[in-house]
Amino acid sequence: MQRLDRSQPALILVIWCVFLTLPVWGQGTFPPIRDAFIAIENTTLIDGTGAPPAGGVTILIEENRIRQIGPTGELQIPSGARLINGRGKYIIPGLIDAHVHYSAPFLHRLYLAHGVTTVRDVGTAVDKILTLREEISVGNLLAPRLVVSGMGINPRSVKSGGFESARAMTEYLAERGVDGIKVTGYTLDELREIVEVAHAHGLLVYGHTRIDPGALAAVEAGLDGIEHVTDLMEDCIDENPPLPSNFDWSNREHFFKYYYGRLNRVVNLDKVDHLIERMVANDVYLDPTLINHYRGFVVRNTPELEADEAFRYMPKQYDRANRYGIYGPEERAEWTRTLSLMQEVTRRFYRAGGFLIMGADSQAAAPDGALPGWSMHQELELFVKAGLTPMEVIQVATFNNARVMAREKDLGTVEPGKYADLIILDENPLTEISNTRKIHRVIKDGLVLEPDILLAEHIRHFGERGSN
Repeated sequence: MQRLDRSQPALILVIWCVFLTLPVWGQGTFPPIRDAFIAIENTTLIDGTGAPPAGGVTILIEENRIRQIGPTGELQIPSGARLINGRGKYIIPGLIDAHVHYSAPFLHRLYLAHGVTTVRDVGTAVDKILTLREEISVGNLLAPRLVVSGMGINPRSVKSGGFESARAMTEYLAERGVDGIKVTGYTLDELREIVEVAHAHGLLVYGHTRIDPGALAAVEAGLDGIEHVTDLMEDCIDENPPLPSNFDWSNREHFFKYYYGRLNRVVNLDKVDHLIERMVANDVYLDPTLINHYRGFVVRNTPELEADEAFRYMPKQYDRANRYGIYGPEERAEWTRTLSLMQEVTRRFYRAGGFLIMGADSQAAAPDGALPGWSMHQELELFVKAGLTPMEVIQVATFNNARVMAREKDLGTVEPGKYADLIILDENPLTEISNTRKIHRVIKDGLVLEPDILLAEHIRHFGERGSN
């Protein structure tokens, strides 16, 4: 294979590492110290397996692993263990965001403060993201666990990387040690080659299906996962939605405003059901990414979006306002109907036995995209509105995500032997899914974290939006 001289990108990597290794804690109660033993006593456990909640439970953590779980009063608590009163609290596994773009160092605390203890990056330069994964894994950075794909494979990335082919690029990424292969553009022959190489290395292939070759053809060619439910929907239309006379397929604003936004008018649900049937038969997962469309289009250019308190924590220099143009009531109404259809397709897929996962498509950009941490809770709520139960969506966002990343032996449920990644909630998420936002403490890798301190430290290092 032919590759470009990477001596110049090495300089970029050094600069990136300088930012990565900035201290992630300040004075006073930080840095957090890992206790030898932690006991969360007399709590209610929702373990992520789908089992009914268990009350009166004590969870014993040793270092960074869950050692024992049992009825309060029956477990022997080691002397000197840190005791956490879990009465009236609810425990769920740490959330896993299966679709992020980890493109800035300020993201670390924002994910953790919202109980997102693992993320899967689906599109960052491989040198950068592998370095970040290593820094996190050895404990140099307090950040979510990181699963990586490297840069997505498409004709542009193949060419810019100096590779002879998509096959060669796949081989390179696999040899570098990525955890999966993201694809964003390909012919069917290229996809088959990517799948062949990736599967030989034990890696899944996931990503976009686009209009050509389309979702059904990609599924039959071996794609393991579809990353946006709109990709599924656009392969199930009888004709294009009505487009203005000046419509330009290469214009991003036109494409989202007039094509994607109007899919609700032309999707054939019989075709949807057939495609779902083929996805289930071929073990192809679906990651709907609903919240990115809600924030980016349904509430675009509205006071609701502009008043979002989360913007306080998004550094101003990362703003990409109006990258999809200005939307009015008519366009937002179209997108509201399209989002409802996206939720219906998500529900149909899940009820047909499809393997559903959850990612917010979160990134550094603001204000018109999914935000790191916050948007996973919004995605949970959109899944419930789609027709899943709170128990089901918690399992999707924890165990299912861990399984699709091949991390289910260590992550995704609160069980003995697994990493101590969990959230302590003040209210019951099974009675109201928005209660996942009411976080008392986050435990990541056995470290007890306080959301308020994480957010205060974020402001101390990066400032408030508009102040820099």
